[in-house]
Amino acid sequence: MKGNVTDDKGNQLSGVTITEKGTGNATATNVTGGFELSAETGKILVFNIVGYEPKEVVYTGGNLNISLTSSNTALDEVVIVAFGTQKKANLTGSVATITPKQLADRPVTSLQNALQGISPGVTVLSRPGEASKDNKGGITVRGRTNLGSPSPMFIIDGIPATSAEFSALSPSDINSMSVLKDAASASLYGSRAANGVILVTTKRGGGDRAVVGFNANYGFQSATYLPEFADAVGYAELHNRAMLNAGKDATFTPDLVEKYKNQTDPDLYPNNDWYKEVLRGSAPQRDFGLNVNAPGKITNYYLGLNYFDQESLVPGRKQDRINMKLNTNTTVIKDLLTFNTNVSFLKQDYDRNGSAISWVEMGRALPFTSIRQSNGAWGSVSNGSENANVAKNNQLRAITEGGRGNNRDNYLQMAANASLTPLKGLSIDGAISLKYTNTNSFDFINRTDPIIGFISKKPLDATATPINELKEFWGKRQELLLQGTINYERRFGDHYGKATVGASEESNVYREAFLGRKNFVNNDASTIINGSSGEISQDDKGLANRTTQDEWALRSFFGRFNYSYQDKYLFEANMRMDYSSRFAPEVRRAIFPSFSAGWNINKESFMQDVEWIDLLKLRGSYGTLGNQDAVAIGNYYTLLNRYSAYSFNGVAVDGLEQQYGANRLALWEKVTMSNVGIDATFLGGKLNLVADYFVKKSEDVLLQPATLSTYGYEKKFTPYYNQGITQNNGIEIALTYNGKIGEEFTYSVSGNISKINNKIISLGDVSEIVEGYYINRVGGSVGDFYGYKTDGLFNNEAELKALNYEGMGGTPKLGDIKYVDMNGDKKIDALDRTILGNDVPWFNYGFNFRAAYKNFDIDVLTYGVGGVKTYMDNEAVQPFFNGANIKKNWINGWTKDNNDADAPFPRITLTGDAPHNYKTSDFWLFSGNYFRIRAITVGYTFPKEMLSNIKMSQLRLFASSNNPFTFMADKRLGDFDPETESGRASYPGLKTISFGLTAKF
Repeated sequence: MKGNVTDDKGNQLSGVTITEKGTGNATATNVTGGFELSAETGKILVFNIVGYEPKEVVYTGGNLNISLTSSNTALDEVVIVAFGTQKKANLTGSVATITPKQLADRPVTSLQNALQGISPGVTVLSRPGEASKDNKGGITVRGRTNLGSPSPMFIIDGIPATSAEFSALSPSDINSMSVLKDAASASLYGSRAANGVILVTTKRGGGDRAVVGFNANYGFQSATYLPEFADAVGYAELHNRAMLNAGKDATFTPDLVEKYKNQTDPDLYPNNDWYKEVLRGSAPQRDFGLNVNAPGKITNYYLGLNYFDQESLVPGRKQDRINMKLNTNTTVIKDLLTFNTNVSFLKQDYDRNGSAISWVEMGRALPFTSIRQSNGAWGSVSNGSENANVAKNNQLRAITEGGRGNNRDNYLQMAANASLTPLKGLSIDGAISLKYTNTNSFDFINRTDPIIGFISKKPLDATATPINELKEFWGKRQELLLQGTINYERRFGDHYGKATVGASEESNVYREAFLGRKNFVNNDASTIINGSSGEISQDDKGLANRTTQDEWALRSFFGRFNYSYQDKYLFEANMRMDYSSRFAPEVRRAIFPSFSAGWNINKESFMQDVEWIDLLKLRGSYGTLGNQDAVAIGNYYTLLNRYSAYSFNGVAVDGLEQQYGANRLALWEKVTMSNVGIDATFLGGKLNLVADYFVKKSEDVLLQPATLSTYGYEKKFTPYYNQGITQNNGIEIALTYNGKIGEEFTYSVSGNISKINNKIISLGDVSEIVEGYYINRVGGSVGDFYGYKTDGLFNNEAELKALNYEGMGGTPKLGDIKYVDMNGDKKIDALDRTILGNDVPWFNYGFNFRAAYKNFDIDVLTYGVGGVKTYMDNEAVQPFFNGANIKKNWINGWTKDNNDADAPFPRITLTGDAPHNYKTSDFWLFSGNYFRIRAITVGYTFPKEMLSNIKMSQLRLFASSNNPFTFMADKRLGDFDPETESGRASYPGLKTISFGLTAKF
């Protein structure tokens, strides 16, 4: 036979494969779309090419003319936006879409961690942290908009949600997710959209039959990196070297070192690895999900149940999470009235046996300190003698018998919405949501007896905790949302228009109680009433047995207008007006407008013959957004607080005083954003490109101004004023290629990159704010480090005499750090400090590879950052800091025999013997750049014909690993997870391997 293949527009298609079904008899079309093939009549021919729907034809003889229909669904994809949906091809704002497939089948502890590396402009800081309520990490969209790291707004099924609710969502319950990144797409959320908006819709019932889905995975976590401290022998060698460098006698004799090496008397001369002894080598985590999709004649149901639990590398710690979601859709009157409900319940528990672990003490623990003696008692010996001050900080003892604690957090949301469509194109929608949150934290500190000294056989009083204590915090929050919208859309010939208007009102009430007493009869007590009534607990806000309450409300009006001509020229205008109770009545109104336009160039007549371009859209937007959450509740009130008793005629009388200054003129932080972008699809959907350039200017950033001492309040009690200005200029690029080799091998390769330049333009009445080793300076960037610039180490006498070091607290010697005289005055002092680097990942990139062959599939996700520094402090890097251990890499530091100006560490001393070496400087900045294989997933899907006998429609087995490989730029220490925040020791980063299945019935 002979034949010809065209697309649905009549264009000839080359490279189409034509296969006689069930055989190896095949051919492909040539450049003119023609083909030849030998086949008998009655045989089935299959026509296939990427970007078009496959077609089967029964050959009845003669020549064939076949037309294939484009399968480029990307052009018709519907994207969720604020208060509605839009076709992706008609979007004029910057909106990133994330599919459930990108989130599923990965052993992540929270949904926010699953987003890392997927979309440009969405930065996820996955800070290492144990299984606890205060797990660190966060999301920023297009960089920081003020001097902090504000989170985006989360919307789940149209209802504002917290980051905790978002993180706890099960990926198997998610139907779609969008990230609104620019002002045009986010402005309908007004005063809370300055940091971006993440919209999530969950699955709803539908289809032609009930489907039951089940997914499960079981995995193990282990540390990506653990601090590498010296053992007892290495400690002795380095400590002796430090003493000799300071002109002192060596502490450890050869005989003593030999005892540590041979371990002949471990009770007196142990050699312990505290991280190995205290932490577990691995910890399990489990994730199970069940969902039911049930269609009905009138009402469709979707039920999702999920259970997740994660144990910590610290023994006795774990979290348990239960998620339940029930969504219904009811057609009350066909084509006129629908009614939907959403019920969500989240129960999140954290349990701890023992007291909280101190990572500072873990970093300070010495290898020759006993953990346990051979008689079973807790260790009391350090370096051959009893030492109660060291023994009391035994962290294994602390997490074993120090106490207990837990958190119990419960979230219940009930929402309903109705949609009335009385006319074609007109919909009237109303929604109500009521959400309750109840939280409780319980922390009991045990009374413990003193350790009995191994040598003296006497109690070591300093190791006891003589008074036990119980603290409880109870919180409850009620959130009510009322919302109504009207949508009307019509098409008149080449013209299309859609208008949306709406109003909403939210109220939020949070009440907290703090209870606490000391001196309970025993450690089994679990209620406050059993404690001593005369010994009340306290925290940094004052005494226990108190309640506090916060209330805020928001009333809003909003509207949007969309217009397009021939789906070629696109325009959108948005406006939102907010009235927020966070501000004084006379200034609480704010208006947030935005405008955007787009041009579908591919629809122009001069592009009709350009067959390889499917979509080429140019878009631009401009608008303003707000950030009300930066303003503390009650900022404009003259808040009173109970304070110290005052003597009136010798009688102590309690009183109230105004503790905080007030600012009635405080306003929203305002973000103005401009954005230009390109959306393009080529080669029948094979290649997709999204590129954006934006300018994001934050004005009226809230800062505490400089005040005179006569103002009457400490700095921390000074009210915030709208003074600061910052600006982000950035570029985002995402590129995806979808390909196919032969009939059964498909693949997808994608990459994304984001680069942001941040600049502080104004800090109000000051030009810089220094906080520790950070500085916010006009002209600099948020997250800049501030200190001394270095130029290696001194390795000759002439260099030592070149500069005056009197202002540095010590006289440098060979092997010490050489600082740069930034101002050229021939001396090193505080005036030579400068900006050294930055700890914010302003440059992010990621790559993703997916492939499938027959029933096998593989997915590889990578992520990396550049231009980041991490500052290690105190015992995390400094030798013997305040009596602590030392990192073993110091063995490679400067010595007389290794007189190298570029040695990784300076002349070793106790920190007090060379304080000038441990000033804040770039010598102690380590590269935080890394490239990480974020996830690898390999799966196998069983053929449907194998499952039909067991009433199963789908079964897939998979193995997945999170963070299996990390490539760090730092080579000096190399013993910390690159996502660790600057500072001292902390919980290690985690890598995970898990095995699981997904099934449908």
